[in-house]
Amino acid sequence: MKKEEAQERFDAFLMDMDEQLEWLEDEAEQHGISFDSTPDDFEKLEQLFDLMSSNQEKEYVSKLTTTFARQLGEVVRLNYGGKWVLALEEEKSPHFNMPVIVGHTPVQGVEFAPILVMRAYALRRKKGTLKRAVDAQVDPKPLDLSGMVEES
Repeated sequence: MKKEEAQERFDAFLMDMDEQLEWLEDEAEQHGISFDSTPDDFEKLEQLFDLMSSNQEKEYVSKLTTTFARQLGEVVRLNYGGKWVLALEEEKSPHFNMPVIVGHTPVQGVEFAPILVMRAYALRRKKGTLKRAVDAQVDPKPLDLSGMVEES
């Protein structure tokens, strides 16, 4: 895909954001769930996704995943800062050509890819996935390599 086409798709992604989020909020209310754009929404998003995607066709679940990713990204953006950008810097990056959040962590160059996080949740349905993914980005823990021994 050419960069111009990718940028047009990204612009459409942003333009559709409010409408998609309103639709998701309405769907949530029908299931007795309300979002408040705080990290408490991570668990609610998983719960609602499970309800709405149950026994649905693959194509519907794929579209649903993108809609939920918008809400996930907005929660990250509103609570931790940052902005939506189209990842076009590194062609070999798994985020290439994808809407991501940047500037949400003090670590320079880190991209949060809500679509990939939602896809991971959709595949495994492991509770707490969204919170763990966000926490790993906004509060990264250094690896403890003290137990590793160098062989001579």
